[in-house]
Amino acid sequence: MQGRLTKDQFGLTMPVQSAAYVEKPSYWRNADWYTFEYRTDPEAAAAIVPEQLELTDPSHVRLIFADYEWSTGGPYREILQCINVLYGGEEYAYFTQAGVSQSIALMAGREGYGFPKKIGHISFEKHEDLVGMYYERPQGLRVMNGVFRGLSPMEVPESFMLKGLNLRVIQSPDPDEPYSLAELVLGELECRPKFAWLGEGNCHYTGVSDLDPWHQLPVREKIQASWMRLDINLAGASIVQRL
Repeated sequence: MQGRLTKDQFGLTMPVQSAAYVEKPSYWRNADWYTFEYRTDPEAAAAIVPEQLELTDPSHVRLIFADYEWSTGGPYREILQCINVLYGGEEYAYFTQAGVSQSIALMAGREGYGFPKKIGHISFEKHEDLVGMYYERPQGLRVMNGVFRGLSPMEVPESFMLKGLNLRVIQSPDPDEPYSLAELVLGELECRPKFAWLGEGNCHYTGVSDLDPWHQLPVREKIQASWMRLDINLAGASIVQRL
């Protein structure tokens, strides 16, 4: 008997007859973003940024510790590292590393849009007016930490667009062709802040794991630390270049 499963019946992930998640709008509500902005070593940054992109000068990095109270993929925590780049004369955030606490958020972000995610252990601890945040992989091996204290409200626009570029690759089973695809993917996040605070604090990479080398973008000069609570929608995504 011939199989009857056709491409128009496929789910978004394997196994296609029982996919891990289904197609629906990507929304996040009451997200807390603790963002540490700093300048890094341009030579170190150039070594991990695709040749199709141009680094801004000085090299501006954002490290975001995110706690998502509710999303269409469920609640989870995430860490995002991105650096400002130029592509076609426009400025974007290029995501170099990402850590996430749950598998659905990993699959939807990595396979669908190229966000460079790995599963790790992310925690937040609050003490008086301080917030400590940690990323471990595996649990017990601390890759980075951050500490934040809010100082004053920060003026922010009613909404803004975060335009992120990702390098999405899929391995090929053909030994002569290492990748079935390699492409730059644009993801546009519509962000609507509820409130924001400037603060003091810092992030720190421990450098203990060569397998998770977030320290490839070392902190050379602190710019600012902030905390924002916001709602987010995925406004659009597209392939901008096949490599």
